[in-house]
Amino acid sequence: MAGMQIQVTDDVSLDSRRAVWMPKAGTLVVADLFFGMGAARRKKPELLPVSQQNEIWERLLGLVTDLHPTRIVLLGDMKPNQGSVEGEEAEELRAIIHKLRGHGKRELVQVVGHPERAWGPALEGTGLQPVETWRVGNHTLMHRRRVFVYPRHEPREGFWINGGLHPLFAEPIAAPDHGEDWIRHPAFLFTGYALVLPPFVGYAQGWEVMQPERLPRQARAWKLLGTHLAPLDLPNLPPPPEHLKAIARPGRPKGRGPVPEEG
Repeated sequence: MAGMQIQVTDDVSLDSRRAVWMPKAGTLVVADLFFGMGAARRKKPELLPVSQQNEIWERLLGLVTDLHPTRIVLLGDMKPNQGSVEGEEAEELRAIIHKLRGHGKRELVQVVGHPERAWGPALEGTGLQPVETWRVGNHTLMHRRRVFVYPRHEPREGFWINGGLHPLFAEPIAAPDHGEDWIRHPAFLFTGYALVLPPFVGYAQGWEVMQPERLPRQARAWKLLGTHLAPLDLPNLPPPPEHLKAIARPGRPKGRGPVPEEG
């Protein structure tokens, strides 16, 4: 199914299929693909439904079919801990890279917060070398978890495109008991100096509810509603209740090490 597009600038558009399209550069940008949740998770009781993985492929292939990109840029890892995967996981990672390249017809770039963590034996011979930033036209692609601490962008007519922090906005709705409830929407956020993406994987919603009063005055946002994008009225969006201002990130079992900061 074709996605709805909203033009941010003459060379950057948002696609409701959770992607950024840069038509002048023929570049498709997605954040946190996480295709490879397959091989390892299939052996665990908390595995993801097959339909989830199929939906990811179908949505990406739909974007490729509709837009015909000559380059795909992935912001973030393709697999959790992709630099250390082995065996079946490594084979699956290499197959994903081959498929995304379209048998050599497309350039594939991976931008991560810590390239040294994303590199490993599984990438040897693939030609893919993760990088910390990548320039497309006047814009710079990155994968960091900060939205307000960017250095000034050069050239000034460009901006950062960030896949490392996934915006959520909370909106009040009428509750069944006639009281007030809240719903969280994943969204695209454009602050004027940075465009911040939702995760491509639908179940990876994000961990930070944006507070409108903390955003720059020129900020704009579009919430995801199925196959559509709808603008958020940020100046009139009420601040979220205290329990929604911060969402705790899940911990890791003892002995597994700390939660990775950025992929």
